[in-house]
Amino acid sequence: MGKSSVPDLFRGAVQDLRIRPRGNVPTLDVLRSIAILVVFSGHYAFEFEGVHWVQRLPMFFWGWTGVDLFFVLSGYLIGTQLWKEVKRANGIRIGRFLLRRGLRIWPLYYAFVGFVAFEGLLGRNISGLWSDACFLSNYFHCQIGGGWSLSTEEQFYILAPVSIALFSLILKPRRLWIVPVGGLLVLLMNRAIVIHYSTLSITDLRQKLYLPMATHADGLAIGLLLAWVGVFYPELIKSNRFRYATCGAMVVLGIVLYAINQVQFNFTSLGLIFGAMALWGIGLEKTPQLLNWHGFYIVSRLSYGMYLNHFGLLGRLRDLLLPLRHRGGEAAFWILYIVSILASLAIAFITFQLIEWPFLQIRARWLASEKKPQPQPASEAATA
Repeated sequence: MGKSSVPDLFRGAVQDLRIRPRGNVPTLDVLRSIAILVVFSGHYAFEFEGVHWVQRLPMFFWGWTGVDLFFVLSGYLIGTQLWKEVKRANGIRIGRFLLRRGLRIWPLYYAFVGFVAFEGLLGRNISGLWSDACFLSNYFHCQIGGGWSLSTEEQFYILAPVSIALFSLILKPRRLWIVPVGGLLVLLMNRAIVIHYSTLSITDLRQKLYLPMATHADGLAIGLLLAWVGVFYPELIKSNRFRYATCGAMVVLGIVLYAINQVQFNFTSLGLIFGAMALWGIGLEKTPQLLNWHGFYIVSRLSYGMYLNHFGLLGRLRDLLLPLRHRGGEAAFWILYIVSILASLAIAFITFQLIEWPFLQIRARWLASEKKPQPQPASEAATA
């Protein structure tokens, strides 16, 4: 890449936020925006001491479920890429897929890892940072807020293509639904084993099941299954009859399973309900005007940065603004809530501009270069 092209890498981030790309699905932007705002709200209520009735509001009380919605969306979006490659080439170029994902995820993530390491030079205890650097923070002590879920997703980026590639050696593509279904069954079995042999209290047991990928990745499996349907049977996604029946069945099954055993089926229920929401939105022929609001696309595009920055940001804002919260009562709680969201968005835009966007440009150029026909040697061109 020439010197003249380096500044170009930093141009276009604002334009990217202003114009939706071709093929964008507005309802997925809405769901991703809901996911980050729900996660943000749950942590905000904890840091800024929301009063009892506020903490019972769904967006605060159910804040922890936002990660499961992210899992469903990631499973669907990443699964769509993988299934399309299987359908087109009957296989997966795993190295290419991992690098493509890495250029999206690694730059900003490792910028945060580097920032925490720098704080260690200033006296901060950074024990456990190695697990963040290796994407193992869902199993070991870590430093990056929310790093456990990003580790789960990174592990999914490895396991999903490898599993699909192996099973594609013995199964036809239209039978590869066994991969996500099998994964879901393994998760249910793992949780059943942990629950059966556990002597922990219900609270501690829920925490033990919450972090590891081996017991909490149902949303990813369900999203991967939805993507399989979308790629191999797209006509079903557009069928109102199929969507009515399937979405209804998923919601009912999720509620029934939760009623049977909350600890065993908690994540499965969330995956089914959020999966129904995603399936409904994907299949809409005409998106309602409200869901087409461009703000959802912007929040969705910046959601990764918001997810990474809001943990540290809320802690710092709390130290700075909590006296105002106490003096201002409930009104101050809501004002500081809006201020905190805007601050997180602003920081996410800056990191998108300076860190994410340049690497997205590099990825776009790399992918575009792959599509260009390679020049042939003169001797070969003469005989072509």
